[in-house]
Amino acid sequence: MNKTFFIKVATCIFTLVGLVHLYRALNDLPFVVAGWAVPVDLSWAAGVVLLLLAWTGYRHWR
Repeated sequence: MNKTFFIKVATCIFTLVGLVHLYRALNDLPFVVAGWAVPVDLSWAAGVVLLLLAWTGYRHWR
């Protein structure tokens, strides 16, 4: 696997997961992990961080 392919795959994954987190936060969907209700604020933060990582990956991709 070369560097460019890795950056493309990582960028796509970060984008997809970041958008899913923001979708969950916007629609206030419940999410429970091992009996712990994950706060919506955590999805807001994760969505923003993941999309920033995706943006950085896209910059290196070009």
